[in-house]
This record gives sequence, C-alpha cells and structure tokens, in this order.
Amino acid sequence: MFPQFPPSAFHSHIELLLGLYVDLGQRTLETMHSLSALNLQLGRDLIAEAGGNIQRLMASKDANQLGAAVAAQLRPGQRAFSHYQQRVGEVLSRANASLNQTAAHHMPAVSRSASTLTDDLMQEAATRTTRAAEQLARFQPGSQLRH
Repeated sequence: MFPQFPPSAFHSHIELLLGLYVDLGQRTLETMHSLSALNLQLGRDLIAEAGGNIQRLMASKDANQLGAAVAAQLRPGQRAFSHYQQRVGEVLSRANASLNQTAAHHMPAVSRSASTLTDDLMQEAATRTTRAAEQLARFQPGSQLRH
C-alpha cells in the first residue's frame, strides 16, 4: 500500500507551484514574443538599408558617390545591428526583472505550503510508524521493540 498524501496540504502546494510555473511561463512567452518582434524589425531594417544602398549605387553620378555606395554595401547593417543589440539588452533586462519579480511574489506562499506539506508528511509518517510498530508487537508478543 502506498502512503497517501494529506489531501489539503498536497493540493494547496501543487496549486501554488502551478501558479508559479504558469506565471513564469507567461513571462517567458512575453519575452520570446518581444525577441521575435525585434528579430522581425531587424530583418525589415536590413532589407530597407540594402534597398537604400542599392538605390544610391544605381543613382551614383560620379566616382565619389559610387565609391561611397560600394563602401556602404561592404559593411551592411552596422546601424541596424547596433540598434538591435541595444534593444536585445533592454528586452533581456526587462525579462530578468519580470521573472525575478514573479518569483519573489510567489515564493513566500510556495515556501509556506512546502513547510506545511512537510510537517503533514512527517506527522503521517510518525503515525504510520507507530501503527506499524504496534502491529509488529502484536505478531511477536515476546519481543520488545527498541527504538
């Protein structure tokens, strides 16, 4: 026979853990959404910059303009990548703060419920140990149980 968990403490602890994991998952999904939007914007910026560079290349009227347009083609996206890196840092910083805040909000209740569950399980274990010792003593009347 498997031991039964105390229903109220166990269910309460599981509900609190699920609440924590759901909130952490939600914050993670929000972060992934922000990073995906940022990646899409980077793609758009790179395409727009490449189009602008090609237009400048095609519209070059002298060697200086042509040289500048060709040089821009050799190092594409510097401004876009710089902006992207800055924004990734901001998104990850916000995500870190949000995850920390979510955990800090949930952890006191989770800790309390874990302590309550542990206390209930210890009480149940002590009760079952006592009951088992009594049953063992009934089957072995001449023996003394030593603890």
